[in-house]
Amino acid sequence: MSGLAVAGWVALAFGAGAYYAIGAAGWFSAANLGLGALALAAAAARALLRARGAAAPAFRGAVARGLLGVALVLAGGVALERLASASRLQLDWSFERRFEVSPAVREALAELGGVDATLFFDPLDPRVRATRLLLRTLEAAGGLRFGERSLDESPEDADRFGVASSNTVVLRRGERFETVDRPTEGTLYEALYRLGDRDLGLLYVARGAGEGDLSRSDGAGFSGFAEALRTEGYRLRELVTAAAAEIPADAAGLLVLAPRRPWRPESLAALDAYLARGGRLVAFLEPGASSGIEELLARWGLASPDARVVDPASGAVVGEPAGLNPLVFAYAEHPATRGLDAGRMTFFHGARPFELRKPEPDDRIGALAFSSARAWLAPSGGLAGASAAPERPAGAAEQRFALAAAGSYRRGGAEARIVAFGDAELASNHYLRALYNLDLVLNAVHWALARDPAITLRPKATVTGALQLPFPVQNTFTMFQGVGLLLPELLLLAGAWSWARSRSA
Repeated sequence: MSGLAVAGWVALAFGAGAYYAIGAAGWFSAANLGLGALALAAAAARALLRARGAAAPAFRGAVARGLLGVALVLAGGVALERLASASRLQLDWSFERRFEVSPAVREALAELGGVDATLFFDPLDPRVRATRLLLRTLEAAGGLRFGERSLDESPEDADRFGVASSNTVVLRRGERFETVDRPTEGTLYEALYRLGDRDLGLLYVARGAGEGDLSRSDGAGFSGFAEALRTEGYRLRELVTAAAAEIPADAAGLLVLAPRRPWRPESLAALDAYLARGGRLVAFLEPGASSGIEELLARWGLASPDARVVDPASGAVVGEPAGLNPLVFAYAEHPATRGLDAGRMTFFHGARPFELRKPEPDDRIGALAFSSARAWLAPSGGLAGASAAPERPAGAAEQRFALAAAGSYRRGGAEARIVAFGDAELASNHYLRALYNLDLVLNAVHWALARDPAITLRPKATVTGALQLPFPVQNTFTMFQGVGLLLPELLLLAGAWSWARSRSA
């Protein structure tokens, strides 16, 4: 085999592997598949040209043996594929384990008690195979009945359910249905919850002091957070705190999203009284902001100095110097962090720390997420627009800081719960689906509002459009496969080329 042929086979292998790993034909897989096919075609043409001068009988024998070998390889491949298909053997080598049913989807199917899933497809659509496999896996997990229909044969049903293109899944439960035009386990999970009747209560959202906007859909907004809360089963209602004498009695909890202006003393007193009678609070703070919520949290044992955590263990992100945006891989053992570990990281786009102290002996207070042990504190206002990584002053101690914290408090026979984050941007549209931010944020809300059974790890939906920074795992692979795969591919090509040259010498 010539070096050119070896290079072609290596390129084809890497191209096919990249395609199946990310479920899409990115630039890396397309380039490898194209160049691999071109190299094999050139190697074949070169072999034919060299064979023109060979003796006819010898040439025919060599060609016959080569064709026989190719036929045997193809027959063996087809036999193995048929055997694997008949045995229903599945090996999930995809990133994010896309063909293993997540606990969240199992729970959603169990709650609904039976869902019909219909795949509308064009026979020539290559995406259908992966979707079919996913739906069969969900069917085997229980609670879902799978069927499929060709678009050409079912135009009336396609029109009825609003099916616009091939590879669309319609989920039905009784008379209700959801149409999913880009089916992944994540998008199917969200559709399953829209089919259900889960009601986790009324979550009030504080407004009037420059808080984050849940209706804003750009990267700085929080519309994705609002939609995720609704998908989980919460009803959202705004509460203008300056005009409210008290937190309404029908509140399952209050969400305070990074206020930029001071709250009125009366509003802070109303929130304090709400917590004293067993209220539930989820608060997101930001470095450099002072609203009065910080002092209230300190009285409940969750003090947050106005400083910014600098963590040298975190690299440069979004064009900002290294260390300013902690990448969290250390979590405390707590219901809100269930399932998160060093392999399931979260990302804080700047964060202030928490210092924890029990107001009363029986209170339970603890950190949720930590910086690395190399972190130190810098003034919150001194790093804006910095172009280089800050240097630790001689007097700044290195230690592990709490970036999110939670507390539960028994007061008058009721239990108050508080969760506080030192950063709000981890829940913004730009960063909510980065890494495992969505899971940490939603599970913290579930715990704070005493909805512990809803805590789970959600399947990862493929993010389309503008990619986030830092990227979800699949998009990380898509963007950085030139580093992650190109280097080993080049090394393998060099080794294969040397081997081919040595054989032909």
